Amino acid sequence: MNLFLVIITSLLLDTAHTEAYLQGQYGQSAMPIEGISAGGFCVQARSVYDIDAVNRVFGEASYSWNQSQGNQWVENADYQLLYPYLTCDTIGGGMRSETYWFRGGYRREKAHIIWHLALQYRALQSYRNIDPRPKNKVADLSVEGSVGYTDNRYAYSFLAQVGRYKQNNDIAFYSELGEAMVYHLVQPSGPYTRFSGGYKSAYYHGLTASGRFMLQPRAEGFMAGIGYHYFGVTEELSSTTSIPIADLHTHTATAQFGYAAPLWRISAQAGYALRLGTQYIYGEAANNYFNLLTRSTNYAEQQIAVSLAGSYRLNLPVGYMRFAADAAYLYKTSPAPPKEGFTNTSFAPLAAYLLASRADAQASVRYTFPLKSRYSWFVQPAASYTYYTTRSHAWQVSFSTGVCF
Repeated sequence: MNLFLVIITSLLLDTAHTEAYLQGQYGQSAMPIEGISAGGFCVQARSVYDIDAVNRVFGEASYSWNQSQGNQWVENADYQLLYPYLTCDTIGGGMRSETYWFRGGYRREKAHIIWHLALQYRALQSYRNIDPRPKNKVADLSVEGSVGYTDNRYAYSFLAQVGRYKQNNDIAFYSELGEAMVYHLVQPSGPYTRFSGGYKSAYYHGLTASGRFMLQPRAEGFMAGIGYHYFGVTEELSSTTSIPIADLHTHTATAQFGYAAPLWRISAQAGYALRLGTQYIYGEAANNYFNLLTRSTNYAEQQIAVSLAGSYRLNLPVGYMRFAADAAYLYKTSPAPPKEGFTNTSFAPLAAYLLASRADAQASVRYTFPLKSRYSWFVQPAASYTYYTTRSHAWQVSFSTGVCF
């Protein structure tokens, strides 16, 4: 679920409720960046609580564990955000990851004025127990707030969000047989030759900022929004000295329109993203100091995304069922090929996967039935499928069960 729908749900459309559940998932893929197979579980809880008719608090927390097999090339977490500036090798191997996520906030609505403040934090670590052994630690913190005007049917609000992103990417070798070459890409298939081999640690840090205007129904009606999101990150080599080698700036504009009713919702979204990368060029090093000669824009990519999502609730004599489905397509332009000497044939397949357009769809069915008092139990199977223009595909199935009240 995207940020816009999360905000609509927690601010206006959701009634006060609490739920906690356990989810297990397993999938296979012909996209080896993330592994040819992966499985794991997630424990999650969320709550919306009305203190009174004016004040509302909401929160959500989760812990997830995942293990994948057959990963190739990329040793970073969040590679979709950071490419083409990735830390890679030609060995790879299965990865384990743990993610902690929290979002909570406060909403107040009085005298036709509605506003909210919320905090969101994600901590992730991914690692491998055989050479090469990456140890990635991600800290992703953001603060959001909105202010708007309400009438009998709608709320008209402006949302702003700012955040800080950091990732430490350290690779270690313990084998007595030697170490493999570690590369830092500055193109989808082109490593920064000067800093390949001896530099096994990278540090990514950056900022996020976004603004969005939203139309939200109080109970039933149209929902719409237009917004802009910025993500900027710098990669530094931190093995011996913190020298920046690349900057990435991503600008994304989105628009969404839909309708929400008591028993069903439908929405469509379109987006355009521009990803611009800059490489740092250095002269000769002296006393561990690198003289910066120039910075060159060496990467440009455009993306166009469209999606459609909907859900329907069917009330039954005992409990109810909720059907949900969505489909999306992401088109990526192919950047200009790197100059002679900035390619490595070992990473040519990686470049094809990173730049592949894709179509995906997912569907779920949730059955909720009452227990004692106001407590209910639910079960929810779900499935998703993704097809890439590299003629590869991925699928995943999951099963969730929990209690709500």
